[in-house]
Amino acid sequence: MPGSPTASTAGARARRAITPAGIILLFVAALSAQGCRGGGESAEEQIGRFIDAAVQAAEERSADALGELVHDDYIDQQGRNRKQLALLSHAYFMRHRNIHLFSRIDNIEFLAENQASVSLLVAMAGTVISDVNALASLSARVYRFELQLIKEDDWRLRHASWEPANLGAFD
Repeated sequence: MPGSPTASTAGARARRAITPAGIILLFVAALSAQGCRGGGESAEEQIGRFIDAAVQAAEERSADALGELVHDDYIDQQGRNRKQLALLSHAYFMRHRNIHLFSRIDNIEFLAENQASVSLLVAMAGTVISDVNALASLSARVYRFELQLIKEDDWRLRHASWEPANLGAFD
């Protein structure tokens, strides 16, 4: 029937709908494994290591430790809580066998000693992203994220919002 969504278009819409949230999952997947407890590193270095480790964990599709990495009070722009985010991570990794990310931190602002706001760009593709110049040829999806991190023992993701961005944002 014209105008009514088919199962395949509904499935495609569902996959598109979880992509940004899936990327959030990817960024929290390695926080505790990275060991961001200090050890002489500045808070900026800890957060940078968190992002780098999360990219690596995402590309390895590791979501086992997700529950420990997201703050108990997590909420995203769509109202998802910590439990919903964990469930979404499993679905995301089932649907996406090849995950390759390219990220750039644009800004880290400390709201308090244990609270940070991080603005970053993330490109996502199904093949390796060697550098920023490769993005156009890969049909990569690009998003701008605003993350709110809180540090208790470790940095944890407390809030996330995102919006689509264009490749020019990496310039």
